[in-house]
Amino acid sequence: MNSNLRLSTYWVSCADGLERLLEQELQDLGIHPSECLAGRIVFKGTLEQAYRVCMWSRLASRVLLPIHFFDIEHSHDARDVAEELYQGALSFDWSLIFSPQSTFAIRLHLERDIKVNSQFATLRVKDGVVDSFMDAVGRRPSIDTKQPEITLSVVAGKHQHSFCLDLSGDSLHKRGYRRYMTDAPIKENLAAAILEKAQLKQLHPDIILDPMCGSGTFIIEALMILTDRAPGLVRRFGFNGWQGHDQELWMSIKAEAAERHQHALQQDLPQFYAFDADWDAVKATRQNIIAAGFESLLDHIKLEERTLADWPDFKLGQQRAFIVTNPPYGERLGEKSSNRALYLGLSNQLQQHFAQQHTAIIAAHIEQADVLALNDPQTLRLMNGRLPIYVRLGQIKAAPVTAPFLSTWEPATFEAIDGAVDFTNRLQKNMQTLKKWASKEQVYCLRLYDADLPDFNIAVDLYGDRLHVQEYAPPKSIDPEKAKKRFNLALAGIRAVTGLTRDKIFIKTRARQEGKNQYLKQSTASKRIIVQEGRAKILVNLTDYLDTGLFLDHRQMRLRIAQEAQGKHVLNLYSYTSTASLHAALGGAASTTSVDLSNTYLNWSKENFVLNGLTVDHPDQQHQFFASDCFEWLKEGHEQYDLIFIDPPTFSNSKKFYGTFDVQRDHVSLLKRAMNRLSSHGTLYFSNNYRGFEMDEEIEALFDTQEISDYTIGPDFKRNRKIHRAWKITHPQAH
Repeated sequence: MNSNLRLSTYWVSCADGLERLLEQELQDLGIHPSECLAGRIVFKGTLEQAYRVCMWSRLASRVLLPIHFFDIEHSHDARDVAEELYQGALSFDWSLIFSPQSTFAIRLHLERDIKVNSQFATLRVKDGVVDSFMDAVGRRPSIDTKQPEITLSVVAGKHQHSFCLDLSGDSLHKRGYRRYMTDAPIKENLAAAILEKAQLKQLHPDIILDPMCGSGTFIIEALMILTDRAPGLVRRFGFNGWQGHDQELWMSIKAEAAERHQHALQQDLPQFYAFDADWDAVKATRQNIIAAGFESLLDHIKLEERTLADWPDFKLGQQRAFIVTNPPYGERLGEKSSNRALYLGLSNQLQQHFAQQHTAIIAAHIEQADVLALNDPQTLRLMNGRLPIYVRLGQIKAAPVTAPFLSTWEPATFEAIDGAVDFTNRLQKNMQTLKKWASKEQVYCLRLYDADLPDFNIAVDLYGDRLHVQEYAPPKSIDPEKAKKRFNLALAGIRAVTGLTRDKIFIKTRARQEGKNQYLKQSTASKRIIVQEGRAKILVNLTDYLDTGLFLDHRQMRLRIAQEAQGKHVLNLYSYTSTASLHAALGGAASTTSVDLSNTYLNWSKENFVLNGLTVDHPDQQHQFFASDCFEWLKEGHEQYDLIFIDPPTFSNSKKFYGTFDVQRDHVSLLKRAMNRLSSHGTLYFSNNYRGFEMDEEIEALFDTQEISDYTIGPDFKRNRKIHRAWKITHPQAH
């Protein structure tokens, strides 16, 4: 019988989770598997079929030929596994498989519950193979753990040890093209599996985008699939040193694969886009594309350094798009909360640019995948090495059409609330007054009521479609029961006027805070939501702290900074959650630097940036965050800035900062230090909320100082023009 027609049993291994996809792939190659086990497909077939798996499988890890089994007769409890493995290796004549001139290596896999030192056991297998050669031919082969000509894969089991020839040599995921690496890359066979699960070929996309391309694995695997490029075409295999290898058969399979690829290259290809915020990743992708043999197709691939916030307008029309990416989750980004913000930001971008198109996105945690807005999503759980990953696949939902709450709100008729009629009338009047402005200016977050009536000493703020109600603590002269009753009447009135249900209304009591108490958590609920302000999406927390993460009275200042930031280096001192820095970044700032003493607020700041598709902790340091006392930070540095924003607290102390800060007492020193860091034609904006504040004459004498408070207070704060004061400060210009 022709040796090529002789049937043998082969094991094809794969990563956990790929078994069914691999089984289908083998069937597409004309192979009929006999078993589908965890991490392994078994089939009986010809050598030609085994070679075709080596050449064409995009999903497999290894192709193994079992050649020797060693049965275990005694009980599991009293076993010397290493000695059994030695005896098993010794009991077979390995000179029938490879010559003593060849180099070899051992790969040992232990089945569950097998207890043995794997390094020592591997050494004993090697000893058994070497001693077998000495017994058979009087010569021994050499060990080469890096590039062996023969690899023996040994499975140590409870009842039997299996000795296999590894026909693949190196793992099949190593196609030979990945010369340049980035952090936490996905394995090539997993990338191919995701593309297969997403039905890339059936989608027939006109555009393929990887917005966080890393080292380019998805782009290259998609190119290989669409150009019918066999993954094994240019790599070496473990069967070359095998005495049963049929070189003529292998070369015919290789020639056929090369011909198929050349034919497919004549077909039309999609336009590929590979973006990354890291220029080194873009370069790595380009080099890997060339290493994969696709240099001639670079005209089909737009390789660009871009953040998520910097996508071009794709103008799809009737074109179909497919978006696939491996975001910098976990290992690459670090903070779980920032990761969630990243996925929210990615989802927002996909909804804006690619509604109804298909996508496949990797996540390290299922909670990250859950924020992606997809229709009928599917989830594929895989193992990328030892890291579990989740792949969320589906069609992208259209972005919801949102309008400011006040633009759709209409006054309602409701039964008068005894004891709160004046309050409900005032609240309704305020909302009617603000409605036109909020609709025209697209204002989503604003103050609806601020202690307008003495008996209802509360502030009512609107964040999107939710209300944040702060009760100013009543003086001790007021009966607590009477105050509580009045507050409950106010809440009933708020629900009646706004039409919002209890779950949309968040309540806090605001007493005068001293020292560190102002930063203490009020709750542990952490119900954070995303709100819109100008171009920015901002995370606000309506439950945990007195402050929500967004000072509404500084809205006009933030929007002014957004308008003026184009191409400028921007510094934000006492940055809090860095929303002013965020507006500057989205406005095209060349760089932003945010300084605050609180790591909690700086982490929140980074989430805001990531949510908007901006990169933090990036090598080029375009957007930097420093946990530092602003006085010390200003003194120690020397960089110059074109636009500086300072909004310090009225008073503060901290464990990190020895001493106290008082804005009236210390603003001269603060501003003088800050002006030393302001470029000659730059602008510094200074504001604070201390009602008794007076700008020191020394500042007015040293610099051009203009109070701009009226321009920085929106219509929703017109009743309370002392909510803050603000100045524009510049260096005197020579005339």
